[in-house]
Amino acid sequence: MISTSTKRISLALPISGLMLATAMVWPAVAQDQNEFPGRRIGGGTRGGCVINAAGVIAINPENNLGVTQREAPTLYFAVPATAEPYQVTFYLETEDAEPLYETTVAAGDKAELIGVQLPADTLTAGEYYPWSFAANCDETNPATAIVVNGWLQQTALDSEAIAEAESPLAQVQAYQAAGLWSDAIALTAELLAANPDCEEYQAQWSALLEALGLEQAIDAPMSVRLPM
Repeated sequence: MISTSTKRISLALPISGLMLATAMVWPAVAQDQNEFPGRRIGGGTRGGCVINAAGVIAINPENNLGVTQREAPTLYFAVPATAEPYQVTFYLETEDAEPLYETTVAAGDKAELIGVQLPADTLTAGEYYPWSFAANCDETNPATAIVVNGWLQQTALDSEAIAEAESPLAQVQAYQAAGLWSDAIALTAELLAANPDCEEYQAQWSALLEALGLEQAIDAPMSVRLPM
């Protein structure tokens, strides 16, 4: 729970048997400030990493907090193409730094959106969960990984507008209006995956990126890889 003091959380990312640690400081009044510590766009590369760091992007709100109504929510990340494949690792913890979920998948064949779905019943409504997503430049040297991170919250919000939405696009817009950004992002990605040439879905994706402040980071619809 949120206290009156600042809590320091260490996110440990196991990568090929090694540990990559990133520290996040969570202001106790973050929910009032509407800001959570995190990074949506990868920073500079180190150690000769062949991955374009700016191409590693968390599709997440500017305040770094995604909110979901789903029991098994999906988060989306943009990754760049490279000459050789690389691995990306997603890691979720409780706010008390207890590990909850980890998955690693291959990337690099093409620039794409990768969906990471959490198992059902992983989250407790109202709690805040820090996550990290790391693109691994060198499996033997975790310090070279490109890391983006943020937060996720599940809510039991009951929205009449969402329930009454008459089309998938109307549902996306209802999610946005309700502040359920993780669900708006996931549904838009799912629509694009099902029909990537649909101009309405492409326009919705562009509008969503603009609302998130990511229109300059991602300039076109990308191939979507749905969770397995």
